[in-house]
Amino acid sequence: MRQMTWMAAVLTAAALAACGGGGGDGDGGDDGTGLVPAPPALGATLAADATTLRPLVPGAVWQYSGTNASGDSYENTVSHASASPGVTETGTNTFDTGAGSVHVVSVNGSILQPDPEDVDGDGVADVSNLVELRSPVRVNDQVVAFDERIPNLVPDVDGDGRAEFFDLAIYSRVIGAEDVALEGLPTQSAVRVDHVVVGRVVLSKDGTKLPSVSSTQSIWYAADLGIVRRRLDAPSDDGLSREVTDERLTGWSGLPD
Repeated sequence: MRQMTWMAAVLTAAALAACGGGGGDGDGGDDGTGLVPAPPALGATLAADATTLRPLVPGAVWQYSGTNASGDSYENTVSHASASPGVTETGTNTFDTGAGSVHVVSVNGSILQPDPEDVDGDGVADVSNLVELRSPVRVNDQVVAFDERIPNLVPDVDGDGRAEFFDLAIYSRVIGAEDVALEGLPTQSAVRVDHVVVGRVVLSKDGTKLPSVSSTQSIWYAADLGIVRRRLDAPSDDGLSREVTDERLTGWSGLPD
């Protein structure tokens, strides 16, 4: 139970932090952990310029209404402030987890979150140049952010007196165009991107790989409007069920007409 609680916390935190890839190659070997599926064939182009799906506008504000894993309603307001470069994006209660912010910049038609991520919690950045969207935005485009076997991360499970390994993979995939129904607003045609975090414990005693667990953050982007829906599907602490949090756009201001 304690191990599952730890895994659920790690995967959910990584899913909230990560938005796609920048490349990772480490202890997992040339083939990584094996947790990242082979990318399917690229499909139709949904947007030639990714920046049209993610306007970065200082002073712009988006309001969202959501339902958390317990079925309770909550509100979230996201705003942009000037930064150099790009913007600082602040949410008051994204996924009902409280306030948070991230630095977002636009580079050559791709949206980057350049602040490095410390995946394994050792104080050293493991992933840099995270890509949230990249041009052209195409169906099935898959980008890997992190795919490594991390040593000494899991407390001893098999009783051999040594910490266990942890396989961790973070990747994103463009799913396609979907309609998003919004309460009190017109239905929006949006591009869905899934950001997936998968992990599993590998026993140090004999290399046995325990069952993998995953979290998925799905984001829907509408042209010239930005994020119109977010959904987080994460494991419960006991591993017996899933916890789903979903929020949708209810209003906005400060965007160009």
